[in-house]
Amino acid sequence: MIQLMVDELDKNKQRVFQVILIFTSVSGVIFAVINQIRGLSLLAAIEFVVALISLWLLLKVIRNQNERGFRRLALIYVIIFFSIMMFAFSTEGVSITIFSWALVIPLASYLLLGVKLGFIITACFYTLSTWIFFSGFSGHEVLEQKVAYANIIICALLFWGISHSYERANRNAKLKLRKLAIHDHLTGLYNRTMMYDYFDQMLNQNDTAKESLALILFDLDKFKAVNDNHGHAAGDEVLIKFSQLMQQFSPEGSFCFRLGGEEFALFMFIDDDSEAKEVAEQIRSATEDIAVDGCFQRGGVSVSAGIDFVRAEQAEVSNMLKKADERLYGAKAAGRNRVAFITATESVESFL
Repeated sequence: MIQLMVDELDKNKQRVFQVILIFTSVSGVIFAVINQIRGLSLLAAIEFVVALISLWLLLKVIRNQNERGFRRLALIYVIIFFSIMMFAFSTEGVSITIFSWALVIPLASYLLLGVKLGFIITACFYTLSTWIFFSGFSGHEVLEQKVAYANIIICALLFWGISHSYERANRNAKLKLRKLAIHDHLTGLYNRTMMYDYFDQMLNQNDTAKESLALILFDLDKFKAVNDNHGHAAGDEVLIKFSQLMQQFSPEGSFCFRLGGEEFALFMFIDDDSEAKEVAEQIRSATEDIAVDGCFQRGGVSVSAGIDFVRAEQAEVSNMLKKADERLYGAKAAGRNRVAFITATESVESFL
């Protein structure tokens, strides 16, 4: 649900960009005709070309749905729009009212390019357009009163400030939504939704000499009793402390997940089966030390684990989950608070 909200934010930007391109195409043709009538043939020709480029960009945006492509097309548009505005502002005989278009730059720059590039583009554009404006129209009758300068400067800064603050808030909200979409809100571990993505990422980015992959499934024993006897606040504290243990004992390059409820998973690369067994046993043993003030002391919590090993080139997440879950079920059936595994070479089930 949260990921859908993030995707919708991206799609909304694409829709707004499409509207801007349509508006630019139409207005480009209109101003091209007007300036041709006024005798500004070069400016009219450029505006007509910009209209055609905007139509081309519109088709590219409609066909290209990935974020990187969108930002590249948006940057092309803003640079072209920036350049045309600079040329129009410096063209002899243009109306002073053309500078009202300067207010569009921060809105378009921040909306399409984000906070960092939006700030750079706006700063450059405002600096150049201010120099052109006051050097070309310093004696204009509109600027005879000081209040005119104040109105222009304050309006320009207001548009800039609103654009910056809005896009910054939008970026922060988007980052929070992305974090919520991939992390468990209680423990901070990755959630089940991200397991398949990070599993593939591990295999693609494996730059170690380790050729095998291990999956350890953990399930806290009789966790319902913890909630029933001590309350959900105590249960939440147990989950948080257990997740911290997982992260503490997990080797570098591994990934920890909360699959839901009291079930957790750990993916790690190994040289041999004993590495995963050792990590699982360390976490199992440390779990016995979990205590919650006012509820229970050491020994009130235990965990069972099931492990599956496979060579990295043969790894398939659903199969590993199935086999590890079978080992976990075996650990539960054998009395809980233990680790069950099956070796990749011997295919013999054992219990620690």
